[in-house]
Amino acid sequence: MRVVPSPRVRPDLRQLQYFVAVAEELNFTRAAERLDVVQQSLSTAIAQLEALLGIKLFERTTRSVTLTTEGAAWLPYAREALHGADRAAEAAEDLAAGRVGRFRLGLAATAGVDVTPRMLRAFAERFPLVELAIEHFDFRDPSGGLRDRRSDVAIVRPPFEEDGLELVAIGTEARFAVLPTDHPLADRAAVDFAELADEPWMDVATDPVWCDFWTVAELRSEPPRVGAICRSCDALFEAARAGTATGLVPETVARTHSWPWLAFVEVRDIAPSTLAIAWRSDSRQPAVRNFVELATDLVTASPSGPPNERDAA
Repeated sequence: MRVVPSPRVRPDLRQLQYFVAVAEELNFTRAAERLDVVQQSLSTAIAQLEALLGIKLFERTTRSVTLTTEGAAWLPYAREALHGADRAAEAAEDLAAGRVGRFRLGLAATAGVDVTPRMLRAFAERFPLVELAIEHFDFRDPSGGLRDRRSDVAIVRPPFEEDGLELVAIGTEARFAVLPTDHPLADRAAVDFAELADEPWMDVATDPVWCDFWTVAELRSEPPRVGAICRSCDALFEAARAGTATGLVPETVARTHSWPWLAFVEVRDIAPSTLAIAWRSDSRQPAVRNFVELATDLVTASPSGPPNERDAA
């Protein structure tokens, strides 16, 4: 015959709080006032706790209350249990507020943007207990990992297909053509897109809306002539330096890269590139809200402003 063990007694938090208050005050009247309860209710609760535990916790006389040997021995465990409950409640509050946990940030072709490290530093300072995981994404995923849920928030360069995503723009900047230094247009400060339309162009299997924007499809009468498959800025730079293909990059990328044998020439008659923060519409993660609010506040308050706006100031 199998013997079923008796269930362990488990005092509730209210009983623990009552016991600790009486143990610290050694006076039922003061303990009741401290707990804001009726003294009779406190006495009844202590008696029920003693019955539940099977030990006597206090010696009572008309003049004094003292802990029994068992009560004194059990007091540290009661305090530890209450402290654990407090820690659990604090942890839940921190999780609900996004102050702890793991947060994944995707960066989609954002090299050279000085606002990105400022955002990351400000977030780490404001939420030091949040583990920040950063992943870079190339041209094949303009959503910065949001589409396949590898990221919680991403810094991106729209346009791309935005179904299921939310975006907030934080700046715009001109787009520059990447050319070899011996190209006939390399010494120009700016060109019109028509002067580049017949050049061999970079290509990559990616979001069609994003691809149309970066190949300037709206100004073409026919698809571009493909010169090279480029999945990243570095691959584009290598193709341009070799003279096999050109493409466009945002101004911050053009200004911060000093590759030998490359020239960056502004294309003045096309729409600028937008820098944005993006997240999934179904996200309920508090850290997402915290990052978006902090980042937009930072960009708004920054003396330098978002990309390109500082040059217009």
